[in-house]
Amino acid sequence: MERKPTLPLLLLGATAGLLAGLLGIGGGLLVGPILMLMGFSLKRAFGSALAVVLAAASVAVVTELLLAPGNFHWWVAAAVAIGGQIGAQVAGRWIKRVSEHHLRWAFLLLVLYASLRNLGILGTVPGEALPGIANGAQAIEIMLCLALGFLAGVCAVFFGVGGGIVVVPGLVLAVGGFVVTEAMATSLLAMVPTSAIGLRLAVRDQRVNASAVRTLLPAALLGSIGGVMLRNLALAPTQLSWLFGLFLLWVAFELFRRRKST
Repeated sequence: MERKPTLPLLLLGATAGLLAGLLGIGGGLLVGPILMLMGFSLKRAFGSALAVVLAAASVAVVTELLLAPGNFHWWVAAAVAIGGQIGAQVAGRWIKRVSEHHLRWAFLLLVLYASLRNLGILGTVPGEALPGIANGAQAIEIMLCLALGFLAGVCAVFFGVGGGIVVVPGLVLAVGGFVVTEAMATSLLAMVPTSAIGLRLAVRDQRVNASAVRTLLPAALLGSIGGVMLRNLALAPTQLSWLFGLFLLWVAFELFRRRKST
């Protein structure tokens, strides 16, 4: 059975929404592993997480438009979204051929990478815009954005995340010209169509737990509004990023410890 207590799901949804709005990561990287630790199968956990990602990202984008519309880079978001559509379609064909054992190990590596990045062990996200490897060449920037979107689409289908852990550092360090707040806002904007197609594929393959989603969504929506407000009006994203990195290390440990029992 995958019916779980309401209060933990409400707290999970609120935290995921908060992280989505604050860090531009969608929240699926939190929802997926926690649902797994609560007893959901891996693929249904990831599929259900996509519903939370889509809702939280959509509300966060609307909130961002009201508070700081200048943070959006529209053509970049469009290129990332196009790449995401392609990546999600390709991953949708692959997912039935991948065993849960291999998918679990791939996700464990992804969680470890994200935790080390958030902790600054693999390099901190700079506070000022960098030139990036494109060095201002728009054609190269477009290709990089398409590639980032492709990886985000694969992450959406395989891991139930919006791809923000790929897109945000990719925009800052590879594409260049982005401060952190702009990269996070643009990532959220591109995340909406990418997570939408991932969710459509998950519903088609019956990888979504409707009961859990109905409980998660209201809290996630409120949390995402609060996260965007904190990011633009109060807190530095790097502070919560460090705490999130510690949390992801715990999640990775739990996934490794329980790998034989699930």
